[in-house]
Amino acid sequence: MAHDGLRWKVALMIWSFFFDIVVAIQAGSVVFGTLLAAPLVSSLSETRRRRGFICMAVGSLLAFIATSSAGLWVLAAANAFWVVSSLRGYWLLSEQPLGAVTEGIQATTPEALQNALDDVSEAMVETGQAVLETVNLDNRPPDAV
Repeated sequence: MAHDGLRWKVALMIWSFFFDIVVAIQAGSVVFGTLLAAPLVSSLSETRRRRGFICMAVGSLLAFIATSSAGLWVLAAANAFWVVSSLRGYWLLSEQPLGAVTEGIQATTPEALQNALDDVSEAMVETGQAVLETVNLDNRPPDAV
């Protein structure tokens, strides 16, 4: 079968504008998802933080499009997660003002904070002990050197 110019391009999915579109989508993902979103999300102003979450959602959506068009489904799922997370962050920021969150943190009692730290330290110690028991050198088979 002879391949003429157009048929060969269709068979190999070589479209000159396809790569330009994917590059433009990737650039938009970097601009919206990183360059604009990072300083806005870390801002103290609630309106700027909301705008940052919107930029992060747009950038993650563009990254989702780029990765799914390339067939990178695990990365596409990760980008979909970030779209949902940024929309959740926007929603949480809209529902509860930042002042209420800081008041709740300040109202916690030192005893509750100490109990939480004790629970975390106990979990870390138990995890360390389980690792040591698993890696115990005395449980090696006799032929291991």
